Amino acid sequence: MYIMTESPSVVSKPLKIQQLPKKDYIRIESILQTVGDINKNKRRYSKELIESGLSTVEERIKEGSFLGELDHPVDTKPARQVSVLFDCASHRILEYGWDGNKLISVLETLDTPKGHIQRNLALQGVPVGYSFRGMGELKPVTEADGRQFFDVSGPLHIVTWDAVSNPSHKNAKIRKISESTLNEIQDYITEQSNYVYLNEEDIFEKEGFVCTKEGFCYLPNQFDKLVEERCIKLINKFKV
Repeated sequence: MYIMTESPSVVSKPLKIQQLPKKDYIRIESILQTVGDINKNKRRYSKELIESGLSTVEERIKEGSFLGELDHPVDTKPARQVSVLFDCASHRILEYGWDGNKLISVLETLDTPKGHIQRNLALQGVPVGYSFRGMGELKPVTEADGRQFFDVSGPLHIVTWDAVSNPSHKNAKIRKISESTLNEIQDYITEQSNYVYLNEEDIFEKEGFVCTKEGFCYLPNQFDKLVEERCIKLINKFKV
């Protein structure tokens, strides 16, 4: 399994912008990505794969909670790469459809600081790209002419599509989830747990992740391991 962020395959002015009356946000129709071709990071997605990933976030799209950020996270820790934080959110995806090999979406900017930045960029005609962030498997491919690339295969976990500028993620990173990166996730969870104290209603499960109301989402097995370790510590501490 790999964590992937992509350089946008299409960077352009929004296809349509709808200024909502007396609102500080706008709706944008734009291209999220293309399928069937090899992108700048030498990865190829199939339409079937993207559709299978979208089916897992369909409920979040319907309820208006499928959020994206302004730029990919700078923090390279795996736990951060697979989460969307409320204080970084700039837009939400409301609906999607296909135009040939192009995935088209209607997005709505949020009434947040990052949302205002994206709104103003769009209104001033600044080209914006939407860049996939998620997890999947990679299969190396070498064609007869010697061209090499990777086919992305499932299961595909879609984190989001972030709003990005073309130059800022020219060299999008790929990171394999190995034992060492799982340890990094564990360290990250431990670090966060030293500062955040949650009530029962502050934790919920969504799309296979354990999430908090602050917007942090963790891999379940690492979260469970952390809870187990802390319970053992408490039991030992108060053992008679």
